[in-house]
Amino acid sequence: MILCVCNAFSDKKAKAHMQEKGGRCSVSEVYSACSGGQSPNCCQCLETLKDMVKTHNGTVVSG
Repeated sequence: MILCVCNAFSDKKAKAHMQEKGGRCSVSEVYSACSGGQSPNCCQCLETLKDMVKTHNGTVVSG
């Protein structure tokens, strides 16, 4: 699904970034990577992105 309409990226792109990076991620890091360095405009995507990052960070195994 389209996650951010303003800067055109999908949930798949966000998930792929988090998986490729491995380890813990921040919302701002994922947003920047997926939007080509742009800042959020309307911010309607941020709650969903926060939930995605929280879920990802909860599954990261510390080594």
